[in-house]
Amino acid sequence: MFKTILCVSILIITNSTFSQTWEALESMPVTAVVRHHPAAFSIGGIGYVVGGAEDNSNALTDFYSYDPLADSWTDLGDYPGPPRGFGYALSTNTKGYVGFGINYDAGTSSEEYLKDLWEYEPLSDTWTQLTDCPGSARIHPAMVEIDGKIYMGCGGNEFGDLGDWWEYDINLDTWTEKATFPGSDRHHPYYFALDGYAYVGMGHSGLNIFKDFYRYDPQLDSWTQMGDLPDQGRVAGTQFAYDGKGYFLSGQGEDHQNLNTGEFWEYEPGTDSWTELLAHPDGGRWAPGSFVINGGVYLMCGEANTGVKRDLMRFQIEGFAGLDDSDQADQFTIYPNPTKGEINISNIKNMAEVSIIDIKGSQIWKGKVTSNEVLDLTHLEAGIYVCQINEDGNLSQEKLVIE
Repeated sequence: MFKTILCVSILIITNSTFSQTWEALESMPVTAVVRHHPAAFSIGGIGYVVGGAEDNSNALTDFYSYDPLADSWTDLGDYPGPPRGFGYALSTNTKGYVGFGINYDAGTSSEEYLKDLWEYEPLSDTWTQLTDCPGSARIHPAMVEIDGKIYMGCGGNEFGDLGDWWEYDINLDTWTEKATFPGSDRHHPYYFALDGYAYVGMGHSGLNIFKDFYRYDPQLDSWTQMGDLPDQGRVAGTQFAYDGKGYFLSGQGEDHQNLNTGEFWEYEPGTDSWTELLAHPDGGRWAPGSFVINGGVYLMCGEANTGVKRDLMRFQIEGFAGLDDSDQADQFTIYPNPTKGEINISNIKNMAEVSIIDIKGSQIWKGKVTSNEVLDLTHLEAGIYVCQINEDGNLSQEKLVIE
């Protein structure tokens, strides 16, 4: 079985329904087994989770929906396809798609690598099996949707890793083989689609865990190598795209062990650059799932150092890159910023509680201040932090750079 820094965004928010920290939500029902590799997608403000694999990699067929307004789960019964672990899902505005992976039975040690594709229609709550991919069956592929077509490639099976690349036309229900992925064959890469391009990189093959990254142009059927991730190679996390940027979450590093933190990276295609954001709590994990609803990313399941999970947490991306001046009228101000260590915090009406949070999401200092009071942070190392202000229950935060 396979288990195998160039720019920094301004982190400014005002009060909103969701605070810009990682928030624990209602876990999957206790009747749902813990799992890694859940196939997750969202449509119309509802999240969906299909199958995945148990701790022993036994493949699952269950199907659940999540309503963020009620913070509640609904058991939708089994989906009609084979038990599926190590597969992936995506969605258009109206339908979900699930495919590939492995049907593994831990009791008999039997395994069947899959090459099927299924379509889910939420309004009628119906599944339709589509045409199988004519390429090899596989687990851990990259899979994205661009302009009514699904692009799928890489992955691996019992014969080794793959580097082929396929286009599925949703309207025609047909597959066409396209230009081969230019990097080394690999499984479990990170991937997303942005502005009509597919991006694929990192992943794993043999003793190699990669950090390279590539862009695919469907119009030209060609690949371009982009900048490497400015960190160690990694594999087996989750990914998504939102508002013109790509994101990677969690996974394992070059030693094929869970990362020390639940790392969160943002990719800016216009500058081919990366920014590390606030890590999710409880350390890195292998093979979690994610979906995006209303500007928030929902992260679930996966294998943490403390075991396989069925949990759910949310980070609100909306507004994370800054607001216009009219939205910031009542926002507190930090100055100087960047700083050598001493700062003033203005525009606080009353005494407020201040927390300093490092880039890994850990609170490293907490105290109380009044407006224009000098705060001494010279004991902190140079780096990027978040200064979070809680004034009478109203939460705001801003990026803080200590030089």
